[in-house]
Amino acid sequence: MLRLYARALKGKRARGEKPQKRGKNISIISALSIEKVLASSNIYGSVDGTTFEAFIVKKLVPELWENACVVLDNARIHLGEMVKEAIAQKGAKLIYLSPYSPEFSPIENFWSKVKAILRKLKARTYKDLIDGIVDAMAQVTQQDIRNWFTHCCYCTS
Repeated sequence: MLRLYARALKGKRARGEKPQKRGKNISIISALSIEKVLASSNIYGSVDGTTFEAFIVKKLVPELWENACVVLDNARIHLGEMVKEAIAQKGAKLIYLSPYSPEFSPIENFWSKVKAILRKLKARTYKDLIDGIVDAMAQVTQQDIRNWFTHCCYCTS
């Protein structure tokens, strides 16, 4: 995670270091309510349908309440039957966003802020990255979350 842009004096070039070798990816799955981050999980490598279903069943569903609305986009890993069943058993509602509509997903704004903070940290080891993820998520305020939900046209009153 590196910053993509920099400033320099006129006529000078902005310089920075970029590692030559990329390590294994770390994927992060999180669920956001209007008050806080409900559940989050860091996974080494990529996320598949089985991993996502495990996140829903083990991490998200225990945090849900009666008549909660779970909003997901139409990614293939979100469409599993176990996801639908687990959420329905808790008494929550599952809503899928229409295709190509990230402007209705507050989690996109959340990830934008978290990634910007991670780029500032310039973590070079997995331990630093995991610590940075925790710190970045801690910097997200309840007011940020409420503003993102309002911006995405969800009623926050």
